[in-house]
Amino acid sequence: MRALIALLLTLPLLAPGLAAAQSPIRMIVPFAPGGASDTTARLVVPALATALGRVIIIENRPGAGGMLGAEAIARAVPDGLTLGISNTSPHGIVPLTQEKPPYDSDRDFTHIVLVAETPTVLLVPTASRFRSMADYLRAAESWHQGLTFASTGVGSLQHLQGELLARLTGARLTHVPYRGTGPALQDLLGGQLDSLLTPLAGTTAPLANGQVRALAVSSAEPFPGLPGVPTYAALGYPQLTATSWTGISGPRGLPPALVARINAMTNRITADPEVARRLEAAGLYPPARPLDAAGFQQVVADFAIAWGPVVKAAGIQP
Repeated sequence: MRALIALLLTLPLLAPGLAAAQSPIRMIVPFAPGGASDTTARLVVPALATALGRVIIIENRPGAGGMLGAEAIARAVPDGLTLGISNTSPHGIVPLTQEKPPYDSDRDFTHIVLVAETPTVLLVPTASRFRSMADYLRAAESWHQGLTFASTGVGSLQHLQGELLARLTGARLTHVPYRGTGPALQDLLGGQLDSLLTPLAGTTAPLANGQVRALAVSSAEPFPGLPGVPTYAALGYPQLTATSWTGISGPRGLPPALVARINAMTNRITADPEVARRLEAAGLYPPARPLDAAGFQQVVADFAIAWGPVVKAAGIQP
């Protein structure tokens, strides 16, 4: 009887831990459904849930270029019940372009694993007279008004790549910011824009349908899904080689054992040929080699080192 009474008295103390072990994990996606981050999550998270033996609920929390969702991840309790999709925008661009961001990308997060990358493509309508990068740059240099290029926002990686392309070549390129690839693509097809710089993920359908033509891709190697499309490096502009990366991160202070476990499981998932095939079909690809958590942390830190000077040269103000 005494043992039973003692057990009953200790149950309230055990209950929070038991509840946490059984509670679903929230995976916050700081963007709306349909984009590269959301697509990555929906391709990888179900397999991760199976590997962990846990329910993982994907929660889209878009806004402010991913900053709202990223802030929610940073402020979460580091108990493993709140994780999130990290992305170039909230973790690379925001620290460079916001005067007082609500978080520090290095200090306030545990960056767990790099999941996938997507290169930038320079798109023109199929009916465009620009059939190659040489045609495009020739017009941008010789036409009095130059050319317009759209991106998904001021300070986006694609905006920075456009500004750097102009600086490297002397081309007159005028940036037109949009809130997303969809609206920009509509105006490109409608003739209101000359070109669009955008992540490949999210544009595979119009490319496959023949609505747009890619003049260049920013991956280090030719992208398998874009046969015949040259890389910027092959065209003589290796400085434009960069990808938008997507990973899994959590709040600062996550248990190291949990971080190592999620890292190992996710790397095994993305190495699976069927998962890799589905990622590639969506314009994404897993890392060339699996990175541990420290390696992914370095990817996040390196972005500011590489693109901070471009932000300054382009005159992009916080």
